[in-house]
Amino acid sequence: MNKDLSKLIWVALPVVVFLVPYLSRMGGIGADLYLYGEDGWIEILTVIFLLVAIFFGVTFLLLNKVPSHGWIRWWMVLLILGSIYFAGEEASWGQHFLGFSTPEYWQGFNDQGETNLHNTSPLFDQLPRTLLSAAALIGGVLVPLYFLFVQRYPKRSSLHYWLWPTYVCVPAAFLSLLVSWHEKAYKFVDVEIPVILDVRAGEVKESLLALFIMIYIVSIWYRSRCYQGKS
Repeated sequence: MNKDLSKLIWVALPVVVFLVPYLSRMGGIGADLYLYGEDGWIEILTVIFLLVAIFFGVTFLLLNKVPSHGWIRWWMVLLILGSIYFAGEEASWGQHFLGFSTPEYWQGFNDQGETNLHNTSPLFDQLPRTLLSAAALIGGVLVPLYFLFVQRYPKRSSLHYWLWPTYVCVPAAFLSLLVSWHEKAYKFVDVEIPVILDVRAGEVKESLLALFIMIYIVSIWYRSRCYQGKS
């Protein structure tokens, strides 16, 4: 197995993002604005993760090259564009931080009166989230675990080495899928969820998905840098 990111990034960070909302509820520090509001740390972290992903994605395009796999650059461009959309939508394209008002004509389209697309139609909200969740399950959990199980890892000269997320993506991807299970279970049996478990799982899930994207992109950048350093 080739060297990848530090455990502080791919193990500790996802666990902290996953656990802190629950620990905050248990400790009685559950103020919505502190955790989830427009200035809440969960939403801010989501944007920060995506900005970091964009930075390393652009750095990869400018400085790193993968011999014989020029297509990875186009894949990285797609990842960067997706991250820009995700971050822009999460911050309502700067409205949450700059505080500008929503144009009147747009308020009629947006059910929360914000300058974003995901509150206008499920096409811009549920569909991207579903696709990203599927990518987290397949690419972020099942494929890396398969490689670990069979102990056969793609060679650096292989297309699969650069395309598929590695084991470092598993914690963030798995926790993003796990965080909402109890909320769905309570909704299924039509029982009100206890306050201690009400962490607004959707917001935490988005933050973990953003972290999954960040770790994936930074991992490609890091492995490419190591590859060049040895060549």
